[in-house]
Amino acid sequence: MTTWTRDAIEALGPITDVRTTAAIFKVDPETVYAQIRRDEWTTTRVLRLGRKIRIPTRDLIVALYRPEIPAEPAVPSEGNHPENVQVKSMEPHSQCGCHATSEAEIHTLRGA
Repeated sequence: MTTWTRDAIEALGPITDVRTTAAIFKVDPETVYAQIRRDEWTTTRVLRLGRKIRIPTRDLIVALYRPEIPAEPAVPSEGNHPENVQVKSMEPHSQCGCHATSEAEIHTLRGA
């Protein structure tokens, strides 16, 4: 039995078969085949090459080693980021979501 690490999955090449995919997810291959037939397989893309079904290994890596979602919100705290030079508003930081504003001036770039 193969231990499926990230390096082992990447060593498979750009695509792999359904049996290998099932082994990576530790499920019966018929389960994966049945989900593909019913269009219920949403974990990866499914490539149909004639009668053969192939799974992109990049999709497997993304499904298994998805980057962690940051716990903090994506909006920086007030005052920790420079003002956008292309969009100027009546209140500072209007484009980042710190303060809601109803008006903004949009300046075109030089040469545009």
